[in-house]
Amino acid sequence: MTSTPAATGRPIAPVMRAVRVARSPEDTFRLFTEEMGAWWPMASHSVFGAEATVAVEGAEVVETGPDGRRTVWAEVVECDPPHLFTMRWHPGTDPATPTTVEVRFLADGDGTRVELTHTGWEVLGERAARARESYDEGWVPVLDRLVAAA
Repeated sequence: MTSTPAATGRPIAPVMRAVRVARSPEDTFRLFTEEMGAWWPMASHSVFGAEATVAVEGAEVVETGPDGRRTVWAEVVECDPPHLFTMRWHPGTDPATPTTVEVRFLADGDGTRVELTHTGWEVLGERAARARESYDEGWVPVLDRLVAAA
């Protein structure tokens, strides 16, 4: 029987994605944090489905379903506008086992390079490899929607 990296205690590689947004770092940071519900792909990346909304509310990222149900996706760990936004990430899963999502906003000519790094897979134990693989693919349409919204 083979063991997974999580089971052996070896670190699991982070998911890293980057896109370029045709807005300033200040505008891009604001779009990412204050206007998340306008661009996030709820139909494919939510707990309550396409009619739900998501917003950063204080120190949490919260999804609200069309029937008023709410679920916390993440706790904000660091918010340093317009440079860094870091979350303990656990949408639809146990908040006691969050991964970490760090988003950096870097000036890039007349736009912004958005760098997302998702780490901490080891906390998920046997689910780690599957979760990492899912997010490796899953962050692509999320960031594509951010670029399109800009």
